[in-house]
Amino acid sequence: VVDEISEKNKQLEAEALDKKIWKDRAKYFNISYVKQSLSPADVDYKYNSSLGVAITNGRTYYLHKKPILGIDWSFFDVNVAMYENETTDGYEVEKENMYQAEVGMQIGPSVTVNPIDHLKVNGYFRVTPSYSMMYSGDEFNGSYGTFFSAGGAISYKVISLGIEARWGKTKYKSLVDLGDIMGDDGDSSAETPKTNWKTASTRFYISFRF
Repeated sequence: VVDEISEKNKQLEAEALDKKIWKDRAKYFNISYVKQSLSPADVDYKYNSSLGVAITNGRTYYLHKKPILGIDWSFFDVNVAMYENETTDGYEVEKENMYQAEVGMQIGPSVTVNPIDHLKVNGYFRVTPSYSMMYSGDEFNGSYGTFFSAGGAISYKVISLGIEARWGKTKYKSLVDLGDIMGDDGDSSAETPKTNWKTASTRFYISFRF
């Protein structure tokens, strides 16, 4: 009887520990510092961001009782970057800021191992369908874009530290030209062609798992 009670207690303790390590840490909230580049698809030139931030909120759905494989679903992913753009009229060089932002979601497989205690190491690959926007000068552009991300993190209880690569292409279309609205000279009826832009970024993030 004593052996049975002892064995039952060990089982209950193991189940409680598994719950604390896995089920109680399935949700995540990431705050990222972003280094990003933006370049026209057919031009050998790129803009490098002077500032970038991202916020990601989601959950991991583990596929086994003793989890290793899982599906990550980030149902809220926002990425914002600012670039400095130099223009010239032939006499003076002027600097203006360009802004790029994406709002979307991420979904994809992940692998997580638990080598000791509450320490976990995970890696993942996600598809990130997003609506992408870019503002430069007087023009506001937007379009749907499919992005991809791959990364990994080290977690201990609530806190995680991670790094993520993110890339994709967007065919921007002009939505609003403030120059036309303000009455600048030019043919406002002319349709602006779509332009392909490539985005590549690295995110360094702190994550809270709960």
